[in-house]
Amino acid sequence: MRVNKVLSVCLLAFGCTLTAADKAAADGTIEFAGEERKQTAQQALDTVKDLSREIQGLKSEIVGLNKDLRLMEEELLFPSSSQVSVFVSLDIGQFFKLESVKLKLDGKQVVSHIYSDKQRQALKRGGVQRLYLTNLNLGEHTLSAFFTGIGPNGRPYKRAAEQSFTKHKGSHYIELAVVDDFSKQEPTFVIKQW
Repeated sequence: MRVNKVLSVCLLAFGCTLTAADKAAADGTIEFAGEERKQTAQQALDTVKDLSREIQGLKSEIVGLNKDLRLMEEELLFPSSSQVSVFVSLDIGQFFKLESVKLKLDGKQVVSHIYSDKQRQALKRGGVQRLYLTNLNLGEHTLSAFFTGIGPNGRPYKRAAEQSFTKHKGSHYIELAVVDDFSKQEPTFVIKQW
């Protein structure tokens, strides 16, 4: 009511008059398509929710397809008859804090990896990391691994381990193991074949 009076005074000051519709709108007795707007907004919100559910479903399907494609690609690129996998494991890690590993196969560097704190912790808890996967011809090969980290007494520590192996038909697995040697109070670096 008060708004209506103020509006009337202002309009009279400028020489304007209020129509019946203007008065009703100022009183709040006419709602300009308010209910239609609410229904339209609710329909739009429902449509967005439905689309969001469909998108989430599609994302899940894409993740599953991507996983299947990766497995198929690995089978095609690395058939089991010529496949060689190299893994890294850490026994206890009391005498050595692993920072990086560099791997050479037949004299050529094939991979290097720098470890984060989370990765080191996972290895200490018994985790095994696949460092490298490749195809090799049958026959003799040489694998060299170079370990860098912090050794006993907090000093930089670099060690290498090398092993020759014969690749036979079928998958071949090699483990680069860092094992604590309590009798010598230092780490030992071993290359194991499975």
